[in-house]
Amino acid sequence: MIVPPRLVHEWAHLASESVRVATVKDVKGLEFDSVVLVEPEEIQEGSPRGLNDLYVALTRATQRLGVVHTTPLPQVLEGLATPLGASEATGNPAPC
Repeated sequence: MIVPPRLVHEWAHLASESVRVATVKDVKGLEFDSVVLVEPEEIQEGSPRGLNDLYVALTRATQRLGVVHTTPLPQVLEGLATPLGASEATGNPAPC
């Protein structure tokens, strides 16, 4: 999990042998099969490196990337705003 620095302690209880809770600074240069990115807007806005740090966070996953957010996504990620299971064109649930 890649989280903004202020949320590390809040999410730390999820850390285990197979789950790492880290900041962008902690994971720069590393790769993981799966990454959950928490609050990408805060990662972008909370860093003087802005979009560069967001790019680093988004590119750590080699197979699967999940994004969790309670605030609006950064403009560059607005295409992810479609709820899981909804069709982009209609907003209706996608067929199975």
